[in-house]
Formats: sequence, C-alpha cells, structure tokens
Amino acid sequence: MKTMKTINIYLSQLILFILISVSSFAQRTDANIIGHVVSSDGEHIPFATIILKNTTIGSATDETGHFNMINMPIGRYTVRASAIGYKYEEKEVELTEDKTIELKFTLESDVLGLEQVVVTADRNDKHRKDASVIVNTITPRLFDVAQTINISDGLNFCPGLRMENNCQNCGFNQVRMNGMEGPYSQILINSRPIFSGLAGVYGLELIPSSMVERIEVIRGGGSALYGSNAIAGTINLILKDPVNNSYEASATSGYTGVGLEGAGNPALDYSINFNTAMVSSDSKTGMALYGFHRNRDPFDANGDDFSEVSDINNTTVGTRLFHRLGYRNKIAVDFFTINEKRRGGDKFDLPVHEAGIAEAIEHKITTGAISFDQFFRDEDKLSVFVSGQNVDRDSYYGAEQSVQDYGKTEGFTYNLGAQYNANFTNSGLIGGLEFRGETLNDKKLGHPD
Repeated sequence: MKTMKTINIYLSQLILFILISVSSFAQRTDANIIGHVVSSDGEHIPFATIILKNTTIGSATDETGHFNMINMPIGRYTVRASAIGYKYEEKEVELTEDKTIELKFTLESDVLGLEQVVVTADRNDKHRKDASVIVNTITPRLFDVAQTINISDGLNFCPGLRMENNCQNCGFNQVRMNGMEGPYSQILINSRPIFSGLAGVYGLELIPSSMVERIEVIRGGGSALYGSNAIAGTINLILKDPVNNSYEASATSGYTGVGLEGAGNPALDYSINFNTAMVSSDSKTGMALYGFHRNRDPFDANGDDFSEVSDINNTTVGTRLFHRLGYRNKIAVDFFTINEKRRGGDKFDLPVHEAGIAEAIEHKITTGAISFDQFFRDEDKLSVFVSGQNVDRDSYYGAEQSVQDYGKTEGFTYNLGAQYNANFTNSGLIGGLEFRGETLNDKKLGHPD
C-alpha cells in the first residue's frame, strides 16, 4: 500500500511538472524547411533522419529522399541529417516568419559506424567514437539480411555473444556474454531495467525483431549504471519510433528437418508481421503500431516421438506514441503485449498431463512506459520516466501423467526516476535518481505451502 501511494504521489508530481513545462507549440510561424538527402555518389537516401538539434523536433525523408518541416520555431538552429551507414552532416539555419529554407545534405559512407548515435554508453545520445565504453550495434539492415524472426536470432551476429538452446523439451535458450550464463546479463527496454528475471528466461525469443529499431550491446560489468544483473554485460532494446508515414508487412515460412534421415515429419515454421507509422503534418504527434504472429510445429529429429524443437505459438502487438508539448519537450508512451504458448515432449494431441513427458509454458507479458523529456539552456536535458512490466506465466513440467506439476507464476516489475544531463564547454555532468521494485508469486499444485 505504501509503495502504491508513493507511485501515485510521484505520478501526480510528474503530471503537474508537465503541465507547468508546457510551452506554446500551436502558433503558425510559416518558418519552413524543405530539402533532400543524397549520398556522395548522388543517390537519394530514403528514410534518413532529420532533427533540429537541442529540440524534440524531428522528421525523416520519404522513399524519394525528400523531407519538409513546417511551422518551425523562430531563431537560429542547427539541422542534422543522418542515416545508418553514413556520416552525419549539419547545417546552420536562421528561421524567420513566412520564410521557407531549402537544404541539401550530402552524406559520406561510414564503413566503421563511428558516427552512429548510441544511448547505452551513459543513457544519453552520444556518438560511438565519443563513448567511454565500446557499444556494439545491431541494426535493422542486419535483421533484413539475416532474415531474423526474433531478437535472439540477431544476437548471434554480435561479437562476444552466443545464443544456445539448453532444453529440447521446453525450448529454453539463453545468451552467453563473455562465456557467462544468461542471468548475468542485463536486458533493458529503451534503457529501462524492467525486463525481469522471470521474463528473461524465455524473453529473448519472445520479442520479434520487427518491433526493435536497433539493439545496443555492451560487454563487461556495469551494474551501477544499467542494473544489478549487468555483470557479464548489457543488452538494450531500442523500440521503433514513428518519424514519418509508412507501412510494412511481410510473411516468412520454412521447414525444419527436410531430408533428415530417421527424423519425423518436417516441421512448418511461419510468421507474419506488420509495422505502420503515422505522423501529423506538423510533426507534433506520431504513433507507431506493430504486430507479429508466429507458429512453429514441434520437430522430432531422431524418430523417438519426443520433440527436439518445441512447439511455439506467439502473438505480439504494441504501439509507441509521442506528443510534443513544446518545441523543446516531448512526452512518449510505449505499450506492448506478448502472448505465447510453447510445449515440448510427446503426444501433442493430448492434454499436457496425459503425455509421457511434457514441458509447457504460457506467457502473457504486458509492458508499458511513459517518459517526459525537457531541454534547458542550450543542451541540458531532463528526463522523467515511469515504466512497468507484468508477467503472468502458466506452466507444466511433468512426466508419467502427473497432475501435481502444474504451476502458476506472477511477477510485476516497475521502474521510475529522473535524470539530468548538463553540458558545459569542456565537460558534462549527469545526475539522477532511480527506484526499481519487483514482486514475485510462484505456486505449484505439488507444493501447496
């Protein structure tokens, strides 16, 4: 009760702070910026990111490499254009009422990726070459080339990481960083440590790669900054942000065990996913929607009627919304839910307690977050955030028709805090306060106490 009361007080103070911080953003200045982004060989770059530095205003080029930003704030600003695989370019502009400025950006290739912006180094946007620790980035380009369905498939392409399957019945897998087991790695969602240990048991295979903008990986300890589990390293999942009007849909399918001598029937594995983003004409409000469905049949590799690859049925839906209260502040909301069933063993056409061996898990994971960012002075930034994750898991681990091996586990993790990043001429200062709590309730019929 005291914890909930504290959270309610905190939320009330956050809402009051936001209302006080709101500045006028609705006036029409007719100060516009139009332009296009090309590569050094003259080809237009689609979906490049365009931002007004030290503000929350941003946009992206369309499929032809062109962009427009209307009703910009009056004053002198720096406009930055960036894209994956290219060095960024900046231009100074003087925005005045009733005037439209045309810009052309020419981006050079960045083979080593040193110009990529990362946030995991110190929980603030920073170029990789300026980061105090080495941050490896897994981008959507790799997801597309490797045809990865979930993020666990993509992690295999990061140095120092290895995904391994530790249970043929339940399909449990874990990531090893620097040779250490999965529990020693901290998983973050948008830099927040709300991915609990309960969700992390199967979590890396639960999240589809289509909802992730990129994955940032730090190998090595960092528990003071990232969370108590960050002993082997940290994996930060950055969710997709709506930057322009777009849509995408895809479907994949495949078979496991085709042509394998002595195996059971080949197992079908198919998935369907979609992504769409909608942004208002003034770039003040945006929303991204994503959905994913996967169905994988069990596979028996040696013909003994027991699965080596578990059965999976996964459905994930989520959204990310933002609204700019002023040109130097923004509020963002994230929500997604994962519903997955997986089962291994034998006799899949019967209830789990009638099988010879069955390991079955059903996850219902609901995650939500709200954050508020406000710029002060030239580059100082205040971030206030609240996030939470609820995990509801039904399980059965049993053999020989046992009815005592049903279990139910419920866990709730929440995280709230604030961070202030102050920038000076030759130095910077980061300070903040963060509170994290977690509850866990585990029951099993065979152990009523």
